[in-house]
Amino acid sequence: MLVLKYHLTEEEYFDYNYYTAWASPEKKGYRVRYYLRVFVLYAVVAGLFIYSRHNQQWLWDLIVFGIIALIYFLLVPWLIRKSIDRRVKDTLRQTENQHILNAAEVTFMESGIIDKDESSESKYAWDAIVRKGETPLCYYLYTNSYHAIVIPRRAVQNPADRKELERIFDTYLPLTSEFGTEE
Repeated sequence: MLVLKYHLTEEEYFDYNYYTAWASPEKKGYRVRYYLRVFVLYAVVAGLFIYSRHNQQWLWDLIVFGIIALIYFLLVPWLIRKSIDRRVKDTLRQTENQHILNAAEVTFMESGIIDKDESSESKYAWDAIVRKGETPLCYYLYTNSYHAIVIPRRAVQNPADRKELERIFDTYLPLTSEFGTEE
């Protein structure tokens, strides 16, 4: 049995939302489709503008549109992060969500996981964990496509606990939970 106690930080909660909504390997197909949709729409608008002008400066117009497109595509990751950050801050401002950053305790046992905080307690059998994700800040044990038990890496402070957590993951989580399918 391993018991981890912690408070999520706002940064860790943001990390969870960013990973789940945009950055996880399972979202690769979504990211590609997003970029393709934006590129096609932009190319159509740029093409129609250049075509409608019927002048000799079409190459100059193409260069200007190309530079604007490049700048936008370089800004997309920052824009996505800002959007998710705003959503996280809005969520945390709502009184019904105040418990998100409260003290939490996760207990790992042979029979499953108990995840509790000051206002709730949830029990999960190991087969309820459908996917495991990791970032430099946290581990995520998903119980469906969006909800996860969020475990900050800083909660696993000593090497013995870290080794035990990895052993638990290796023992109880199927290998398929670590590899998502492409969308």
